[in-house]
Amino acid sequence: MDFRRVIVIDLAGLGIGEASDANRFNSVGADMLGHIARFAGPNFVLPALSRLGLGNIRSNDPVVGLPPAEDPIGYYGKIRLKSQNNATLSGLREMFDYQTDIRTTSVIDSIVGLLGVNSILITNYLSYLSNQNVAQVIPVNSDESGFNELHQQVIAPNNGLLYFRLLDLQQKALEADGKGCIDVLNVVDQHLSRLMRESYSTDLLMITSTFANDPTVDVVPTREYLPLIAYMPAKPEGKSLGIRRTLADIGATTAQIFGVEPSDESVGRSFLDELS
Repeated sequence: MDFRRVIVIDLAGLGIGEASDANRFNSVGADMLGHIARFAGPNFVLPALSRLGLGNIRSNDPVVGLPPAEDPIGYYGKIRLKSQNNATLSGLREMFDYQTDIRTTSVIDSIVGLLGVNSILITNYLSYLSNQNVAQVIPVNSDESGFNELHQQVIAPNNGLLYFRLLDLQQKALEADGKGCIDVLNVVDQHLSRLMRESYSTDLLMITSTFANDPTVDVVPTREYLPLIAYMPAKPEGKSLGIRRTLADIGATTAQIFGVEPSDESVGRSFLDELS
């Protein structure tokens, strides 16, 4: 596929079950999605995320209300945080950072200026994102304002990276508000349905999370596998992406799409060929 834009939606706070090294981070038994789904019971339904393959990620251990889709329209898998610094911003740095011969930089900045490519970041104030030298940062203080801005950017014929980091899910999880988490995911699901209609055929939509926070566990953040979904409007079909070893695979995929070649492997392994 000849992608011209990558749209990354960061459902910050959403985890899908304890990671393989959960015991090192007091997170054995953590399962953010599974626990809030059981709290909601049979009323837990996320139509768009289900069609995209969220339930298929947990086909061996189905989440209440999210059975595997027979014909998912997205590529799906789970991804883990490689960094041993299990902080809420570690995953964001890992996703986009890499080392050049001169300094540590990011895919966010590196793609800007390549044949009209730009990077647009929709987020609240985070020093890591604000310190990107050439990216355009659009500050928002709520998911509502963030999604409004996201829709405007998606329908505009821009090339490059469009990143949106949710605020409300992580906040509700921090408050141990299971119902609040469910309400947030319902709103997200509705916006995803709209985004899939708005996207161009040359877009690649990636849905993930940069950290997990199970509201039933007294640890912040929890060490869990994180969801990974890739949707192509021009090719709405599904296939497993398996288990990815680092969030940097998302940055590597973005870098390959725009022709950036990092000098080492710290940016991860691209899964672009698996989408072809």
